[in-house]
Amino acid sequence: MKRDVIYVVLASALPAFGNFVAVALALRYLDAEWLGKSYALIAFFFVAIDLFNFGSPRIFTVDKVRSQASTLIFLDCLSALGSTMVFATVGTLLINYGLFARTQFGVVMVLAPMFYGLSHFSLGVLRFYGRSGTICAISTVSALSRVLIIVLLIERRSLDAYLPDLLLLVEAVYGAMLLMAYLHSLRRGPPRDSEFFLPEAEKFNFRMFDYKAFFMQNRKEILGSWYGNAIFSGAKHVDIMIVAFIVGPAAGSLYRGVKSVHNLAFNCGQGVALVLSGRLKRVTVALLRLPQGRVMAAGVVVLCALVSLASWLACRIHLFPIAVLGSHAVQFGFMFVAFFGAALIFVCRVLSLLVFSANRASFVAISTLEVGASLLFVSVLSYGFGVIGALTGIVCAGLLVLAASLTISRSAARHTLASIQTTDAPVVGKWHGTCKNEA
Repeated sequence: MKRDVIYVVLASALPAFGNFVAVALALRYLDAEWLGKSYALIAFFFVAIDLFNFGSPRIFTVDKVRSQASTLIFLDCLSALGSTMVFATVGTLLINYGLFARTQFGVVMVLAPMFYGLSHFSLGVLRFYGRSGTICAISTVSALSRVLIIVLLIERRSLDAYLPDLLLLVEAVYGAMLLMAYLHSLRRGPPRDSEFFLPEAEKFNFRMFDYKAFFMQNRKEILGSWYGNAIFSGAKHVDIMIVAFIVGPAAGSLYRGVKSVHNLAFNCGQGVALVLSGRLKRVTVALLRLPQGRVMAAGVVVLCALVSLASWLACRIHLFPIAVLGSHAVQFGFMFVAFFGAALIFVCRVLSLLVFSANRASFVAISTLEVGASLLFVSVLSYGFGVIGALTGIVCAGLLVLAASLTISRSAARHTLASIQTTDAPVVGKWHGTCKNEA
């Protein structure tokens, strides 16, 4: 179990770190405008993917679904078809308008969403099979491929025009590797001691399966899972397109660089939340017993000190090409806002697990607030203040989400503390009563 947790954390952190390194190198050595259009195309790729991602692994965790079908790969077929149609048609149209970078080979506009769309169920089932190490290896290979692509383009600048093709090819190969790993695991069968796969589930047959009955019986689970992916996951990429469209491709590439830091914080926060899942409530209850004013003040001071140090180091090593922004004070302010937003995202991800365990309806409401507020603030502030305004919008949305998460987390902690005290009270009374009788 501990090994699987380590693999899951690494599979989340390593790709994010690889993307961060790749984007940082690209911003330093490649053309900013072409880079911005290329990353806008990749952002739209993931929007098209999430728009038709039903979350088949999440649906498969429902007992009644597993009892009806041994696989949900047919949902991925629908995902791949829908994503390919949207990405190939709308993406090509926006390319013709000059909003996205043009690919040299049109076939990648089909292969990338097709193979990636077929990997959703594969990714989840590999975890169910206990193949977290395989997922970690595939994710690491994809992350290294993105870095190697940028290194190749830096060494041979004549290949710059192939940047969008190569980036989409990495996503296609990633999906293909997951699909092949799933098919290989399917031949080997589930682990012998696994209680997850139900024996009463009939072996899936593409031609004989009653699709209509399945969708009618499980429409709530399918729609709920789809909503979570289409709204929450897809929104993580829409802001890149917004900044590129409003401020310009060059500013969009710089925003994508900061977004890689935010994604790293997001994935690390998810990993920390997973590791602390068994102790998160106890930590929150312990914090409730401390003076809240002092705790909050100390947390703000420590956070600002760490963010200031990270911002100063980023300016000294020229992490991103921010000299075009103006004076050193403006550059430091830019990095401070960027890292402060990353810190808020990290803290919110850690708290999200407690919010989810305490009240799922509140979790959905906070997630919806996060999506809507971030897109609104990014759109409005980027229109008025450029890329710095876009990053400020992320901070504003993060503060709202943090306040809501802390409120719900503290309420859940108080409820937990009250339950503990209520449970202990009869035991204490019984003990005193027994002592009195013995006396």
